[in-house]
Amino acid sequence: MGWGLMQTYCFLLHSILFYSCSYIYMSKVQFHQQSAEDLARVPANSTSNILNRLLLSYDPRIRPNFKGIPVDVAVNIFINSFGSIQETTMDYRVNIFLRQKWNDPRLKLPNDWRGSDTLTVDPTMFKCLWKPDLFFANEKNANFHDVTQENILLFIFRDGDVLVSMRLSITLSCPLDLTLFPMDTQRCKMQLESFGYTTDDLRFIWQSGDPVQLEKIALPQFDIKKEDIEYGNCTKYYKGTGYYTCVEVIFTLRRQVGFYMMGVYAPTLLIVVLSWLSFWINPDASAARIKTSHPCMGDAADTVAICRL
Repeated sequence: MGWGLMQTYCFLLHSILFYSCSYIYMSKVQFHQQSAEDLARVPANSTSNILNRLLLSYDPRIRPNFKGIPVDVAVNIFINSFGSIQETTMDYRVNIFLRQKWNDPRLKLPNDWRGSDTLTVDPTMFKCLWKPDLFFANEKNANFHDVTQENILLFIFRDGDVLVSMRLSITLSCPLDLTLFPMDTQRCKMQLESFGYTTDDLRFIWQSGDPVQLEKIALPQFDIKKEDIEYGNCTKYYKGTGYYTCVEVIFTLRRQVGFYMMGVYAPTLLIVVLSWLSFWINPDASAARIKTSHPCMGDAADTVAICRL
């Protein structure tokens, strides 16, 4: 009985999704289709009619090339900002434009379309299309941006290519090796993986050329250069389900030694040198020796406290 209710619930949920998507893009047309004269006034190859024709038999629950070759999704990233690494929580935060491009033969523009080879579509249509189930494997926290509207860009090309760009803020884990601190170099990964589709259905690949665009970014304690970015394949096997496509980018961050030289080592060295002054004071002048060494010990304690912060 429980299994039957679950099947009924899933069927109703899929039906609601399908009809709600159809309603979003058909409602305006249906509103104006009050007579044959009104219909005749709308050009057959107008953008609205083209989109309605594309979605008329489109099912977002089925991937492109169903039961055929896997869908290749080209991924590239533009990094808006790169937050400093947190040693206490071992993570870092980035703000990015995530772009995905794939081909969906069902979305090829008709031959009678005389407009541009690219359609810039309202983001609401994104909810009614099939899309890759990408997630960040080493993500701790993430959120979309919707000020002033949803930060999603959707392109549909004449040959059926779909390009989606979205703005995300993500906190990613980065295990640190602090053995050589503060002269250490850290390697932080960003892994993009498919959650539900195996490699038989979906494959992520880095876009050729320049898959990760990184503007000049200044970090308080680290140096990061575009030349140090590495790309890799991290396809994973899970027992019982199979292989899942995964790509990764590795950022190399070199700690700025000068920051600690001027902020920690130099002050500590001066404190130690000042503490030696007490050895040149007459041993009988104990009060003067104490007054000279005590402030140095206090300054040293303050320096250690600052370093811990």
